[in-house]
This record gives sequence, structure tokens and C-alpha cells, in this order.
Amino acid sequence: MINDTLAFTCRDLLLIPNLQGAVVLAGHKGMDRAVNRVNVMEVPDVIDWVRPGEFLVTSGFPFRDDPDRIAEMIPQLAERGVAALGIKTRRYIEEIPPSVLEMAAQYDMPIIELPLPTSFSDVVREVMERVLVQEARQLSLLQFRYQKLSKKLLHGGGIEEFLGELDETLLNPVVLMDGSNQLYFSPMAKALFPGSEDSQEWARLCHDIELGVSFMTVRDRRIRVYISNEDGKDNECSMLLLEWNRELDDADKLTLDRIGVLVSLEMANLHARREVESKYVDQFLQDWLTGRIVVRQDIQARADACGCHIARDGAYSAIYVRLPDKHANPKLLSKAIKQFRRFSTERDGIWGTQLDGHMVLLVSHETADQLNQQLEKCLYRLTHLLGLESKADVSFCIGDPVDAADEVRRSCEQARKIHFISSICGIRDAHIRYNQLGVYQLLYLLPESEQVLEFLDRIVKPIVEYDGKHNTLLLKTLQCYLQHNENGKLTAEALFSHYNTVAYRIERVYELLRLDPANVNDRLQLHLAIKLYEMRQGR
Repeated sequence: MINDTLAFTCRDLLLIPNLQGAVVLAGHKGMDRAVNRVNVMEVPDVIDWVRPGEFLVTSGFPFRDDPDRIAEMIPQLAERGVAALGIKTRRYIEEIPPSVLEMAAQYDMPIIELPLPTSFSDVVREVMERVLVQEARQLSLLQFRYQKLSKKLLHGGGIEEFLGELDETLLNPVVLMDGSNQLYFSPMAKALFPGSEDSQEWARLCHDIELGVSFMTVRDRRIRVYISNEDGKDNECSMLLLEWNRELDDADKLTLDRIGVLVSLEMANLHARREVESKYVDQFLQDWLTGRIVVRQDIQARADACGCHIARDGAYSAIYVRLPDKHANPKLLSKAIKQFRRFSTERDGIWGTQLDGHMVLLVSHETADQLNQQLEKCLYRLTHLLGLESKADVSFCIGDPVDAADEVRRSCEQARKIHFISSICGIRDAHIRYNQLGVYQLLYLLPESEQVLEFLDRIVKPIVEYDGKHNTLLLKTLQCYLQHNENGKLTAEALFSHYNTVAYRIERVYELLRLDPANVNDRLQLHLAIKLYEMRQGR
């Protein structure tokens, strides 16, 4: 069994034969610092030449006239990562001044008083021999770990088994994060973070991730996190090693760095498989929702082939999701839907896909209350995935529930109509159902008859022709005016125009159409005509 305790520390210096009789006078908290080289200080400007991890020794000759000057150097030595300072006494310096010891204690810098017979050349030789032995052991351990972990990854059960092996190897929790910020927890990490991958701390760490050492709060305890990153061909993944059970050492960090290439390749393969699976799932859901699969047995067979579990009891509701325009980009939606499906699994009775450039959900439920609970889950997940400023940015256009899988098309078609009508008419409730559309659903159902076209030609056509002839914005102003419930001030703010400009344009519309703004029937005609026009444009 290879010993995992690899670092040669300041504490180990006292075991060297040439340092028998050496005494630690200050900085005891720094005795576990690693030592990787030795340097001799016999000139006052040695600060420019020291390196991290050095055991710096001196006879005191540069400070023979003023030993207190050593105290001034302690902060600089600590800043440069010097491991410890060894001072030979009773030759040039009789004793180490209290000011030096106080400063060393403040910076946890070990001050070791060396015996008078100490030979610096022997100290350098013996320390470096032990450092080289430790480095050889470290390389051996890294090779052992690499072979063990790569074997598990290449011939084992994938990422989950690999993370379990990594747990046992490093004795600390490990979290893997892919390029889409999805987190994969090792068994030790799952126990530490049950269901907390949506916490603000994880969101902050994922957003602000930087290579090297970071910090996070876990169960009211501030811990270090070592972050290693590897770029794959089409994928980027990061591994996070949490200092929970024991302090991280260099071997742990190097292990994570070296294994990163293999992990990146495995993640690239995993994403490629998921991409293919996602296309099959999308095609199945789209065919199911649009009624291209008409037989219940065929739906079940396609679902089984895609790995989707369809509940045999309960009802189904199709939901079109209305989002702000800037989040309705098909590519962004496609990415969000893939992430959404990873968290909203079939056991929740929630599926998601894209139809007509919109996100569509299919929810299996037994009661209306259960449907509302599932939509709350969806709302939370979508707000997080899309980075929405408020939950109010999302509206669910909910089709009536159907009792059988082969009737889902009816619910989907109704949800699509609700989405279309509510978008045109500016209805922006959290949950929108067909019976909330009122008169607008009747306008939607009006056929393209001669009477409808005549009505639009009489009310809307003169405004469109006037705008084209005079390069004005009467129609746009009227649409905005009606959307804001005929509030001139809000309309002016929305159009970045002066209030008087809006008032003039609206007055010009009524004059052009020979309608009376004080007559409720004339205003109703104008409102209905604009909504009919917008619906025809939308179609």
C-alpha cells in the first residue's frame, strides 16, 4: 500500500541528523508547511532570490550589528511563501530578539534555532535527499492513482462509478460540472448536498468559477474548493474537490489535474449519446403532441423505445410556455429544454420539447392541485435555467386536460390557440386557460369571410394607407394605445414619444375613420378591428 502522506514538512526537518538539537522558537502553527528546497542567506538582499517552499538558513552574519532587522524581513518572506527560517546562534547573533519571534508568530513563520556546529552543506544535502525521495514517492502515487482511476473510467460503469472511486481515493467530496453547468455529485458529495444543487452558493460558484482555489459555505462552514478544468473537443468540464474531511495536498490537486483529460473525453461521449437520445425524445414528443401517432399502442411503443415512462392513470395537459422575446431564441430554447429534461424527469410526469419555435410542456397529473404543483416546479426550473429576472416573465398557456394518451393532440392544439390569442391581446397572467380569453376566443374563431374582410377594410385599411402615404405611425401608436388600456401617458413612455404627440395621433385616427372617441360603440369597433387585424397578421 503506497503511503499517501507525501509532503516533506518543516516538522520533518527536526528528524534530520544534522539538525538534532534544533529548537522551534516561534511559528509553531506553520510546522506543517511543505519544504521543497533549501537556501542559504548570507547577504541582506536575499528577498529577491527566495522561492516558495524554501527552508532558509542563515548564520546571522548579515544582521550581526542589528538582529532586529530580521523582524522586518518576516512579512516579505511569508509573502513569498518561504516555509521556515533557520538561524544559527552564538556565533554572529547571541540570541534571536523577541521582536523577531513576535513577528514570526504573527505570520505563522517557523523560526528554528540551529545548533552552533550545524554544517549548512550537510543540511542542504540531507534535506534535498529527502525532498527528492518524497517527489519520487509522489510520482509513484500519482501513477498508481492514474492507472486505478483510468481503469475505472475506461472499463467501469461510467461517470457515477468513477466519481465513487475518486471519493475513496481522495477522501474528500468531488463535484463534476459540465459545460452547461450541470452538476454530477460523487457519493460523498450527494450525502453532503442532498437536493441542494440549486442553492445560491452553487449558482455563484458555477457563475464565477475560476481555476485554482476558491471558497464556498457548506452547512455554515467555510471550506476551500480546488477547481480543475479541462477543455474537450466540444465540451468543457470542471472538477471541484472540496476540503471537507481533510486538508487538500499537492497530490490531490495533481491527481485531479491529470485525470481531467480522461474525464473530458468521457463527458464528450456522454454528451454525444445524450444528443442522439434527445433528438429521438424530441421527435417522439412532437409526433405525440401534434397527433401524428394516432394509436395508443404505438404511443406506448415509441415511448418505451425512447426511455419515456407514460403513466397509465390520470390526465394529460399540454402547456405552451410564453417567455420574454429575448429568451424565445430557438437555439437558446433548445439548450434550455435539454437541461430542463435532465432535472424534470419522467417520474415527475413532466416532459418538454419545442414546437413552432415555442417551448411546450406535457404534464401528467391526477388533480388540478397536482398540476399546479408541477407547474410551480417548472417555473422554478425555467427561471433558473434561462436566468429570468422574475417569475412574472413566464406565462403557462394551459390546454384542457384529456384522459387518454391518444387525445393529447386536442389539449396541445388548444394550448397553442391560447398562446397565440394571449400574445396578440396582451394577456399576461401566470396561468392562462381557454375560458379566460373571453371575447378574444370568438374573434379567433371568426372565419375569413367577406364580411370580416370588409370590416377590416373599413376600419384598418385607411390607417395603413395613411401611414404609407405620409410616413406616419398612426397604426403602431393605436396598437400601443389599446394595449395600455387607452392610457396616453403609458403609451408615450412605451413609444418614447411626447404625450401631446400620442394624443394628436389618436385624435387623427378617429378623424380619419369618422368615429367619435366619446362613443363607446365606436371605440369597441376600433378595438375589435385592431385585434382581428393582429390575429390575421399573426397567422
